[in-house]
Amino acid sequence: MQPDQMPDSYKGGRLLYRWRWVQLHPEVLDPLTGDELEPAVFGPRCPDEPLDVFTATPEEIEAVLLANAEVRALVAAALPPARPIIVRDFDAEGNLVGEREVIPEPPAVPVVPLAELKAVAVDLINARVGELRAQHITVTVGQSATYLEKQDEAARHAAGEGGPFPYLSAEADATGLTLDAVATLVRTTSGAWTTINADLEGKRRAAVEAVKAAESPVQVFQACTHLRA
Repeated sequence: MQPDQMPDSYKGGRLLYRWRWVQLHPEVLDPLTGDELEPAVFGPRCPDEPLDVFTATPEEIEAVLLANAEVRALVAAALPPARPIIVRDFDAEGNLVGEREVIPEPPAVPVVPLAELKAVAVDLINARVGELRAQHITVTVGQSATYLEKQDEAARHAAGEGGPFPYLSAEADATGLTLDAVATLVRTTSGAWTTINADLEGKRRAAVEAVKAAESPVQVFQACTHLRA
């Protein structure tokens, strides 16, 4: 395996691979003398579960990324020397005028451009906030407008207006509750949701601003920890 085949994550996703330098094959010993006939073979593997940047701590993220870099360095050091390639030079008429050996550059470590990584991180953060919101409300097309209509009806009901209240009435008929009970439930639920949503929005903004200010891939991934529970 080459260092360029060992990314930290899949296209900047939320799961960080945990690369380890592990023994792939044990050493082979002479059964009579105990001398080493063949050395043990080591290589990079990911034996542990990936690290989720939305549940990890900043310290855990930094440790994984540093460990990954160390394993890639071990892989690069273990690679056999690159074989030289022959480069032929020709004149304007296409005549061979010389040959020279060139040592190919080793494979580069996979690097996602910082601007691209930041864009992916912002998308991840927004998607994660959507997942967290969905734990409290139904997220479907048109549902948010329905919630707003119900909140408006509940507020008008509390202010003493006489209606009509089509959403509250429909829910009262469906649940067997009184109109007053439904209106009270909607107001209570709305107040609790506003608190939760405001907290999520604050965390989302903090995460996005941290991504904007990040000066390294480590800091970009660490920005996601603003959404930890």
